[in-house]
Amino acid sequence: MGTIKILFNFSLSISIFLLSLRLMSSSVQAVLGRRLRRLLALLTYNPLISLVTGAVVTAAVQSSSAVAAISVALVNAGVLSLKQAFGVVLGANIGTTVTAQIVALDMSQLAAPLMLCGLFLLPWNRKTYHLGVGIIAVGSLFMGLTMLKLSLLPLLEYELVRRALIEVSSHVVPAVLAGLLITAVVQSSSAVTSVVIVLGQIQAISLVGAIAIAFGSNIGTVLTTLLSSIGMTKESKATAYADLVFNCLGVLIMLPFIHYFASFVAGTSSNLAQQIANAHTLFNVITAVFALLLIDPLTKLVSKMAGISSSGEKIY
Repeated sequence: MGTIKILFNFSLSISIFLLSLRLMSSSVQAVLGRRLRRLLALLTYNPLISLVTGAVVTAAVQSSSAVAAISVALVNAGVLSLKQAFGVVLGANIGTTVTAQIVALDMSQLAAPLMLCGLFLLPWNRKTYHLGVGIIAVGSLFMGLTMLKLSLLPLLEYELVRRALIEVSSHVVPAVLAGLLITAVVQSSSAVTSVVIVLGQIQAISLVGAIAIAFGSNIGTVLTTLLSSIGMTKESKATAYADLVFNCLGVLIMLPFIHYFASFVAGTSSNLAQQIANAHTLFNVITAVFALLLIDPLTKLVSKMAGISSSGEKIY
């Protein structure tokens, strides 16, 4: 197979996957409408409830960046406090791991039935239309993953690709940086993590290398939140900084123990792809719990970063 054809197939499969994620997110937001913002505003009366709400909403919307951006907007409007928004952001990091678990299950055989079911729902009314689009998106996501797996196999025949994967599997810091940079470019940590899981399905990456890339993707996805806070209030900027600080601290704390973490995760499943998905979920749950316990000092830290004094006054 020619190089151009291989790269085209790989690019096409990634494009289908990303489009599917966008369609899933937009269809859920279209069905919920303003209720999504109302839900975030109502069910965030303490940090723990904020975390659970953020996790559930993100699992439904399938975009931690979208939920974090909505949180920034709600803080800007004075609907959410910084501490409430921080809880939502913590939960969003957990909710986004649902995609990784779905990918690891390898449900490609459901692609066609789901797409047919979605097509059946399109003509009835507005709500069933958006629901149908969402179901079609799930089906096309599974189709995109199958195409991705098939397109990766011929890529592995190239010495440069094999060496890059060996480098990533052997050196943790470059792997983290690769995950960060790629996620910042494609603006989807779910997409990057899913590609890593597919690499695990074809035994093309080590567990440690995959975990390191997932660590980096957690930081790279914060770019959307930071961009959404531009031109907004200092409290909104503090919410974006909270997302950045939380993800960076989580990676810095866990990175020295990555080999121990990988050994523990290896015991959760005999399947490498499932191990990678479990590692992604466990990392986000563990770091979210620790951040929740330290939410007051972390909130003070990001407030100072945004130029807000301890009394709540903005420092100009």
